[in-house]
Amino acid sequence: MGSGPELTQTSLETLQEALQTERITYVDTLNEDIGAVVESADQLAFDYVVGDVSDYGVSSNDHVHLDLVHEGSTIHCVLFGYKRSAIDATIEDGMQVAVKGSLSYYEDGGNVSVIVEDIVEVGEGTYQRIYEQNRQLLDSDGLLDPEHKQALPDFPERIGIATSATSDARMDAITSIHERYPDVDIVIQNTSVQGDDAMMSIMGAISELDDDPRVDVIVLTRGGGSDKHLRVFNETPLCRVIHKTETPVVVGVGHENDRTLADEVADRRVMTPTEAGNIVPERTTLEAELETLEERLNTAYTETAETTLETMDDRLTRAYRRTVESDLSAFEAELDRTYDTHVRDELTDLANRLEQARTQYDQQREREQEVAAHRRQRRRLLLILVALGLLVVALLLYILLPL
Repeated sequence: MGSGPELTQTSLETLQEALQTERITYVDTLNEDIGAVVESADQLAFDYVVGDVSDYGVSSNDHVHLDLVHEGSTIHCVLFGYKRSAIDATIEDGMQVAVKGSLSYYEDGGNVSVIVEDIVEVGEGTYQRIYEQNRQLLDSDGLLDPEHKQALPDFPERIGIATSATSDARMDAITSIHERYPDVDIVIQNTSVQGDDAMMSIMGAISELDDDPRVDVIVLTRGGGSDKHLRVFNETPLCRVIHKTETPVVVGVGHENDRTLADEVADRRVMTPTEAGNIVPERTTLEAELETLEERLNTAYTETAETTLETMDDRLTRAYRRTVESDLSAFEAELDRTYDTHVRDELTDLANRLEQARTQYDQQREREQEVAAHRRQRRRLLLILVALGLLVVALLLYILLPL
C-alpha cells in the first residue's frame, strides 16, 4: 500500500501498535490504491460497455453526464465537452447504447466512472420497452382515460401525503401547502420511495390514506432522483392502486422532464413536491376575492334594491292610478245609476204629484164651475124673479091704477 506524509506515517505506526496489526490504511491511501488497480487491471478492460441511458444531462461546464443501467446495476459515464461534437448519436434517456471509453476512479468521492470516447446507439433500451408495454397495458384497460380522473375538492380540509417521513420532499410539500392555506390539516403516511420494497410500501401508504374518511386528497411525492430510482412509479400494480382509490390522488415525483405512468394515472400531476401547494387555494387570494365579492354583492344589493324600489314605486303608482281610475269609474257609474234612479224617482214623484195636483185642479175647477153655474143659475133665477116681480108689480099697477 502507498504511504502518506511523515505525520501520517507516525500516526499509522501508533495505530498499528494500538490495533496490533500492520494492515491499516487511511481512506485517501485506499482510494489511491483502488484507482491504481481499477485503471490498470487487464480484466476490467473493454472495448464497449452496453446499457440503457438514464439521467442524461449536460453540466454547466458543458460536460455530458449519464448513467448506464443494466439488470439493476449502474455505472456513471462522463463525456467531456470538447468531445461532444465528435459523437454522432443523439442521446436520450431510455435508449440502449454502447459506450467506448476507459475506467476512471474518482479518489475524492470513491466513485468509478467511464470516461467516454464514443457512444453508439444500438437499440431501444430494455426498460424503455418495459415502460411502453406497461403503458399500452394500462391504456388498454382504460387507466389513462381522462374521463376516469376525479376532480380535486376546491377546499380540502385534510390532505394525506405519502412520502418518506425524513425526506426534503415532505417538508417542501408541507411548507408549500401551509404557505398558501395555513388552516388545512396534513397527515403524513411514511413510505419508502425507492428500493426493492418501495412498491409495496407505497401501495400500503396509499391504501391507508384512502381508508381514512377524513382525508380529502392524497399526495404521493418524492424529491426527484435518477431515472432508475423513479421506475417504481411505472409499475402497473402501483398504477392500479392509484386508479382504484376513492380519494383523489396527486402525484409529484420531482421529475420535471419525464412523466411516469403514476403521473398519467393520477387525478393530477405536479412536477415537484413544492408544486403540491397548488392543490389548495391561496388564502390571501381567497380573502381578496371575498372582499371583492363582498363589494360586488353590496353594490349589486344596492343597485338591486334601488331598481326594485323604483320598479315597485312605478308599479305601485300605476296600480294606484289604475285603482283610482277604476274606483272613480265605478263611483262615476254608480253615481250615474244613483242619479238616474234619483231623477227617475223624483220625476215619477213629481209626475204623480202633478197628476194629483191636476186631478185636484180639475176637481176644484169642476166644483168652481159648478158653483159658478149655480151662481149664474141663481142670478138668472134672481133676475127672472126680479123680472117676474117687476112684471107682477106692473100688472098690479095696471090693474090697480085706474085708467
